Amino acid sequence: MSFTHRIQSSPLVLPLPTDNLNEKSLPVYTHAELHTARDEDQYEHGARILVGLKDYVFDVSLLKEFMGPAGQLSNYPWNDISFALVKSSNLPEYTAVEGYNNLSVNEFKTLEEWTTVFLRRFTVVGWLLRINTDSLH
Repeated sequence: MSFTHRIQSSPLVLPLPTDNLNEKSLPVYTHAELHTARDEDQYEHGARILVGLKDYVFDVSLLKEFMGPAGQLSNYPWNDISFALVKSSNLPEYTAVEGYNNLSVNEFKTLEEWTTVFLRRFTVVGWLLRINTDSLH
């Protein structure tokens, strides 16, 4: 059994609360669309702060103090933060990584744990579209 096969067939996925999910009414964002939604001028006027995590887009506006332009996590908004959370980093090179390919089993477990935390604390406002770049090469 290959490593890839174990990840796909392994019961690593934790049960996730789905109270705030309505598949039919949520928009789908590409990584580019999520990133171009950034409008730092609107922070003070109540614009939503969005982040992508795994397959979801979350409204994390409650964390404005941390994710605003002067915040400790200022690289997170309007990015896919899956890889950055797994690596426990706010560095731009980690928030620029799209998706969560090539994670170890432990890193994937960490990603699942973060996803569960976000699903419990924040509102899902969309789906993050994943493009399989492996098939493009």
